Amino acid sequence: MAPDRRLTDVEEDLLLWLHDDATVARLISDLTELEPLAIVAVVVLVVLLALRRSTDAVFFAAGVGVVWAVNPLLKQLVGRSRPDLWPLPPDVSEYSFPSGHAANTAALVGALVLILYRRPPAVLLGGAVLLAVGWSQLALGRHYPTDVLAAWVWALTWVWALTRVGMLRNVTKGGPG
Repeated sequence: MAPDRRLTDVEEDLLLWLHDDATVARLISDLTELEPLAIVAVVVLVVLLALRRSTDAVFFAAGVGVVWAVNPLLKQLVGRSRPDLWPLPPDVSEYSFPSGHAANTAALVGALVLILYRRPPAVLLGGAVLLAVGWSQLALGRHYPTDVLAAWVWALTWVWALTRVGMLRNVTKGGPG
């Protein structure tokens, strides 16, 4: 388990500035809890299966499911305590690294962007969603900036790595899978 970490002056200044009005941040955070994301994931899977895009459905389930299952284990393994600028809600887990909101959303958005063949509107919308989620977690004081960045990197790397695996390669070749 990692020792408790104190905020640097730069991190504290950034979090205080972002926290100025956290109403929108709370809304974004609530919408990107695992339960609402799971509803979106089920809808995406149902649509993919109805369209007979079974390879895309397997890719999506593997990309999202592994990140959602492994991220809590990574938090326990690293054991990094959360910033202590503001009291945290009782339902927030003890550890902060990597950010669950950022990783879970990145896996879902990353998989969708690849399934949509990297169309510019999907990439731009996906990037905006990820930035909003990252901002919300920082504004609420629930994470250090590196928690969010690491979550994005690991989740998007996992989703990208799946496109390199045998039967999943046609997800990124521009044709239905």
